[in-house]
Amino acid sequence: MGTSPRGDADYSIRSVAATAPETTVPGRLTALLLAPMLLGALLLIVAEFLPLYEIRAITAVPEGGHKSTGAHHGYALLVVGLALVPMAWGAVRGGSRPAAIAALALALIALFVALVIDLPDLNETGLIGRTYDQAEARPRVGFFVETLGATLALLGAIGTLVLRPRAR
Repeated sequence: MGTSPRGDADYSIRSVAATAPETTVPGRLTALLLAPMLLGALLLIVAEFLPLYEIRAITAVPEGGHKSTGAHHGYALLVVGLALVPMAWGAVRGGSRPAAIAALALALIALFVALVIDLPDLNETGLIGRTYDQAEARPRVGFFVETLGATLALLGAIGTLVLRPRAR
C-alpha cells in the first residue's frame, strides 16, 4: 500500500494545510473592512466640531448653554481619529496584525470617551439649571456622530482581526 516496512507513512494533511488560506473570506471582502474604520475615523474627527449638548431654559438657550464635543474632552477624539487612519490602512491593506490591534485599541478608547466621559454629562444643567428653574439639557448631534464613529471603527477593527487572512 503506501507504507514502508517500518510503518512510518505520513497520513497528515500538512502539505495541504501549508498552502491553504486560513480564512474563506475573499480578499475583496477584507478590503471592505477598511471602509467602516475610515468612515469611523472621519466621523470622530467631524464630531469634535459639532455641539455635544445644549441647555434650554423654556424656549431659549442662555449664554453658555452650548457645549461642543471637542471642548468637553479636550479634543481627544480628534487625535484618536487621526491615529486611526494609518492604523486602519496598515491593518487592511498592509496586513499588519499589530496595526489591527492598535485600531481596535483606538476604537475602544473612542467608545470609552463617548460612553464614560460624554454620556454622563448630557443631561446635566449645571449653573444654568440652578439659575433657571425649567432648564433642561439635551444631547445634540455631536454625541450621536461620535458614538456612531466609535462603533463603526470598533466593528471594522474586530472584523479585520477576525476575517483577515493571517500572514505566514
